[in-house]
Parts: sequence; C-alpha cells; structure tokens
Amino acid sequence: MAEEARIENYLVRRIKSIGGLCWKFQSSVVGVPDRLCLLHKGRCAFVEVKAPGESLRPIQIKRKRQLEELGFKVYVLDSKEKVEVVINEIQSI
Repeated sequence: MAEEARIENYLVRRIKSIGGLCWKFQSSVVGVPDRLCLLHKGRCAFVEVKAPGESLRPIQIKRKRQLEELGFKVYVLDSKEKVEVVINEIQSI
C-alpha cells in the first residue's frame, strides 16, 4: 500500500473514532480535495491527502483557493502526524 493511502486510511479511521464521517469526495470537477470530513456541531472541512513531501498540482491550488474564498476550510495532509493537527483544527471551527 502506498504511503498516501496509509495516511488517508488513518485519517478515515481517526475521524470515525471521534464519531465523525470522512467521505471520499468524488466530483466531475478536476482538482477537488480527496475527502470531506464532517464532525459534530456542523463542523466540516475538505482534506487533500498527499504522499510525504508531495505538492499540490496547479489545478488543486486553484480549487483550494476557490473553496477557501467561499469560507470552507481546506487542509493538505502528507503525514499521519498532521492528521491529529487537522482534526484538532476542524474541532475548533
């Protein structure tokens, strides 16, 4: 299993362990983040999962910016350690 998949699976398990949903987000629009994380009290964020050290592609940067301009939180993960940081940030929204 590739490292990106391991990180994504860990994210899904951790969100589920705190009672949330972490849905694979599939869109006909290219560059949309991989996951939609939904937590209690209406807290939500988009998450793009990358292999360690990998960067967003230009279209992903554009989609991230579009979502953020609408007020959505968008996170980029490239390690299991960052999963905990992202979960804490989503919980504090």
